[in-house]
Amino acid sequence: MANEITYQVSIASTKATAVVSSGTISDTIDMSGTYGATETQLIGTSNEALSFNTTDITGDVHLVIRNNDATNYVEIFKDSGNTHLLSKLNAGESCSLRRVPSATLYARANTASVSIQFWILQA
Repeated sequence: MANEITYQVSIASTKATAVVSSGTISDTIDMSGTYGATETQLIGTSNEALSFNTTDITGDVHLVIRNNDATNYVEIFKDSGNTHLLSKLNAGESCSLRRVPSATLYARANTASVSIQFWILQA
């Protein structure tokens, strides 16, 4: 079967000097893998690997992450040394990442531990 994954994104601003609106951009893509998961994880202030609670998720993945904290930000890295920042999520923010290596996803909270939620699908 084709087109098993659907993405929808949009961006808009109403600031006087930057009025833009992309509208909703959506596309569907094939899912060559067979596994997915929804996880909630408490992330501390030291770098730690994202935990999928399954060994079935390997290779590249599609990932949506939400920072559930009300105060602190969390950083998402693609390496354990914190040198390749993928996203910095302020309190309540989310991001979408496509085709990133599942074995090298790490997170680190700022100031205090934060709860993140993520949805992950094999690419």
